[in-house]
Amino acid sequence: MGEGAGSIGTGAGRRIDPALGWLLVLALAFRIPISLFTVYHHADEIWQYIEPAYGLITGDWIRTWDIRLGIRSWLIPLVMVGPVWLGHALDPVGELHLVLPRMGMALASLGSVWAGWSLGGRISRSHAIVAAFVAATWVDFAYFAPRTSSDTFSVLAILPGLALLVKFRDSGRWGTALAAGFLLGLGFITRFPLGPALAIPFLWAGRLDVRKAWVPLLAGASAGVLCDVLANLVMGQPPLLWIYNNVLANVVANRSHAYGVETADWYLRVLAWEWQYIAIALLPAMWLGARRYPMLAATALAVIAIHSAIGHKEYRFILLGVLLLLLLAAIGSVDLAQRIAAWRGRSFGRGWLGALLAMWLLGSVQVAATEPFVINWGVGKSPLRAMRTVRAQLGFCGLATYRIHDVPFVSRAVLNRKAQTLLIDGPNATAAADIAQARYNVAVAPAEHMGELPSAYRFIGCMSPTKPLFEQQYCVMARQGPCTEKAGKLDYNEALIRMDK
Repeated sequence: MGEGAGSIGTGAGRRIDPALGWLLVLALAFRIPISLFTVYHHADEIWQYIEPAYGLITGDWIRTWDIRLGIRSWLIPLVMVGPVWLGHALDPVGELHLVLPRMGMALASLGSVWAGWSLGGRISRSHAIVAAFVAATWVDFAYFAPRTSSDTFSVLAILPGLALLVKFRDSGRWGTALAAGFLLGLGFITRFPLGPALAIPFLWAGRLDVRKAWVPLLAGASAGVLCDVLANLVMGQPPLLWIYNNVLANVVANRSHAYGVETADWYLRVLAWEWQYIAIALLPAMWLGARRYPMLAATALAVIAIHSAIGHKEYRFILLGVLLLLLLAAIGSVDLAQRIAAWRGRSFGRGWLGALLAMWLLGSVQVAATEPFVINWGVGKSPLRAMRTVRAQLGFCGLATYRIHDVPFVSRAVLNRKAQTLLIDGPNATAAADIAQARYNVAVAPAEHMGELPSAYRFIGCMSPTKPLFEQQYCVMARQGPCTEKAGKLDYNEALIRMDK
């Protein structure tokens, strides 16, 4: 699959190639601003992982239907408790507890850069530099790295795990197999639909070697799964029951279909839309990279094929497949450039390498700045602006969301105040909002429904400055005076139970 292990000459006594060190710094230079600039890619990052972690620290959190049905593991929320606690301790009334988990994920994502370096380094130093550079700077790697979701958590474990698996096939070392198995097991248990695709690298690495391969691989994978078992036992949940509940809810009861169903070719259409003319160079480079690492290509295609057969589709579900294809394209692009250089009678030197890196960077900028990817940069900003505006109101004591389309909208972790929260919706919403005035003094409503709120509430502002008023979904209104009644049956969690949301 390559020119053999140890193709990179690092010099006597040198542990880390300086180029790898600089590429790790470059990766952080991309990831840290994204951690600060972006809020979330998908609501799950907040409501399923940060919110429970915040609840464990403060005792106050919003429980959505999937939490109540027990279809989520406690592993990722428990991992997030540390940075959430630290952020909340350092900045009790701010947002540091939301930022530090993203920063932690960004730091963990450096393993993906190492994976690119390791896979490319089996061939040559040029291959290592380009593969690590792509892992450091390509927008899919950089944007998703800070996401506090199971999709990112899984990928950040699997990519270095696959690189270690390749190292194991080169060296045969037990410890390497154990570490690879652990990371792949951890990646599987945090995103179990990847299981069939992950069987490919396990079978490739294990082959028929039971003692030297399968024993350490399965021992490591079992340790990864054990992390999930222990996390749920600590929280008083039966081991792995959440997987059964998840399958029952999303496959048998088809609850995920409520969030949209797409045709089998949806992922291919999205990738074609995202890459556009860049695919002219990406596809032949992927082909050459796949010839170097057919196991990785098979794994990537299996991820996409398996998720194409599932009705509910989201781009983040195939993130592992996309990133593997990009790594293969990075490795293959060096082969392609070397062939072009040889065809022109030139040697592949620093000039060619620099031009190749520049092309990859320009391609990443092109994808990041155009549809469909450009939409991601604004996700979550309007709800965050709304929560900032709400908690800035003098005397704030109660928040009501009024006929908000996105339910849940309120996150206690994002709001970060002790004030009570209410959810007002349904055919009697106008009357309920009027009767319950003493329970809230700030409301968030779509612009089209602001006029239905009681006359005591004055307009503060809408949170999507670039959109016309009729498209504004998060407008804040407030009244003077305290809250003198409890939330009662309009309490946000109680309302979610009634709505089955």
